[in-house]
Amino acid sequence: MSGSREPSLSNRRRIFLGFYLRNLGANVLGFATIAVLNALTPLEFFREQRATLLYEGEWREFFLFYPLVLGLVALFQFWVQQPVAAAAGELEQGREPGEPLATQARRRLINLPYHMGFVNLCVYLTVPAAIAASFHLWLGAPLRISLFVFFRAFMIGVIAAGLSFFLVENHARRTLIPAFFPEGRLAGVPGTIRIPISRRIHVLYAWGTSIPMIILLVTLFYSGWEAGRSGGIGADAFARGVFAFTVALCLIFLVIALRLNFLVRRSIEEPLGEMLSAVKRIRAGDHSRKIRVLSNDELGRLGDAGNQMIDALEERRRIREAFGRCVTPEIRDEILAGKIPLDGARREATLLFVDLRGFTSYVEAHEPEEVVRSMRAYFTAMEKAVRSHRGVVLQYVGDEMESVFGVPLHDPEHADQAVRAGLEMRRNLEALNRDRQREGKAPFRHGVGIHTGMVLAGITGSEDRLSYALVGDTVNLAARIEDLARDFQTDILVSEQTVRKLRGAYNLEPLPPRNVKGYSKPVKVFQVE
Repeated sequence: MSGSREPSLSNRRRIFLGFYLRNLGANVLGFATIAVLNALTPLEFFREQRATLLYEGEWREFFLFYPLVLGLVALFQFWVQQPVAAAAGELEQGREPGEPLATQARRRLINLPYHMGFVNLCVYLTVPAAIAASFHLWLGAPLRISLFVFFRAFMIGVIAAGLSFFLVENHARRTLIPAFFPEGRLAGVPGTIRIPISRRIHVLYAWGTSIPMIILLVTLFYSGWEAGRSGGIGADAFARGVFAFTVALCLIFLVIALRLNFLVRRSIEEPLGEMLSAVKRIRAGDHSRKIRVLSNDELGRLGDAGNQMIDALEERRRIREAFGRCVTPEIRDEILAGKIPLDGARREATLLFVDLRGFTSYVEAHEPEEVVRSMRAYFTAMEKAVRSHRGVVLQYVGDEMESVFGVPLHDPEHADQAVRAGLEMRRNLEALNRDRQREGKAPFRHGVGIHTGMVLAGITGSEDRLSYALVGDTVNLAARIEDLARDFQTDILVSEQTVRKLRGAYNLEPLPPRNVKGYSKPVKVFQVE
């Protein structure tokens, strides 16, 4: 049940008191509505009952009976809420409740509105039936009047039970459900009841329109029938009575309908608002916050699906980042977008090889940990130079780094970018050596070889492990030119083919052609001052 979005349960007693008060309030409103409508019904029987209650002292029994009923309802509510309260107490103490208790508490919490609504409906079914029977058997009320009393009280009870359902549900969603379900997934709890959203809307429409209309029509029918049979009330008095009853009925149900409409609207609008906010955050690249799921209906399942999508996007982001650390973000994005053919593509590019000088002796003279730290600092400085000029680091082999400009992303100035990257490597190495000298460490030396030509760029490797690589003589010659830098005792050499592609002005000094391994003709190179 734990989670980073779990609210505080320090006011646990107030939360559970809120459940009792909301259920009690719905029932008191129902009983009060029955009493008001009975008092305003223009029937002789109800006028006689008002006189009995007011003048003969029977109101005491009336006001003792209903608290007893409400007390029994509260006892049932206490029994239903007991596992929820026990689990909430464990969470308040910072402990995770055991799995049996946690499962039972989750189920009871989701079903609590349904339990209370059903119990209240049973109360309004049995209590009015008992009262109507007493009216007929002990007070001598006609059977039609007794049935009318029962029917109207039960119809009002339907409204009260529905109001209790939505009040308890709204309170649970705003207090305990976020604590018990920090990750959502209410729909996955077994043994819970679900009400589709369409049924909620239909029930709200029926309660807000049909039930008041039915109560009014039945009351008018019985009142008109009784007035016609007895003739004991004048037309003016009957009309005033009907008008007063109608006004009271409309006002009461207007207030109830507005409250029900607010609760149902909130139960739909808030989850939708959560999802829209999540979409905006996802669009901005923020996958840190989940959708708060508070129900097990269609909106709850949609919220769970949205959270799964957020998890998948976050996992993909982590994979992209990890993949980008292995093959650079540029290659990663091209591979994920399917733009790199498996068979490769012939492209013109500029290769840059850089290699540390005298590194073998350095490794022999230092501890492995120091070697790894020094290598990481050096390659970080070199890779920064490559990236700042739109190049891509292909691989590290020992103390050598291979980079390319112009693929996989097309760049018409790839030759210039490679030379500029070589110059920045020189500056970065100078800065790195100043730091090393301050620390009492020996400076590094390196050689850079740059060559331009056609390459086959694509995915190589085995069926189980693929890698992005360049194939062709251009790659081999670039590596050989990097070796020539050692022979010429310089740090940056570029080939004649690269010089032909340059658009900018650089200080280049031609060097004597040299033969290199694997090539029959001498290679003409230039030193970059």
